[in-house]
Amino acid sequence: MNQPTATAQHEALPSVTDRVDRLSLEQALIDVEVANARAIDLTARLTEAHTEVAALRQQVQHTQHLATTTGAVPVVSSLRSLVARPVKAVARRVLPLEVRIRIRQLLG
Repeated sequence: MNQPTATAQHEALPSVTDRVDRLSLEQALIDVEVANARAIDLTARLTEAHTEVAALRQQVQHTQHLATTTGAVPVVSSLRSLVARPVKAVARRVLPLEVRIRIRQLLG
């Protein structure tokens, strides 16, 4: 006669449900924290990349200005070599591998 009654079993269900709800809430909070950390990291990397792109743009404009004032014809390959390495560095930090591969394929 020590078997639990239907009423006792019914009273045990809310505690299990509450426990599952609590675990789900804890997991959701952890997921939010991870997403926030990723967003902060991405924002920092994008800000850094934007600063680097602005510096490169200024450097290219300066090189073009020097080329026009000295009468030299700007060579595309020298400009490409000037910006290729920093652009690749920024792309490595910001873009996923699949996107970088696709860009490489499109550019040849």
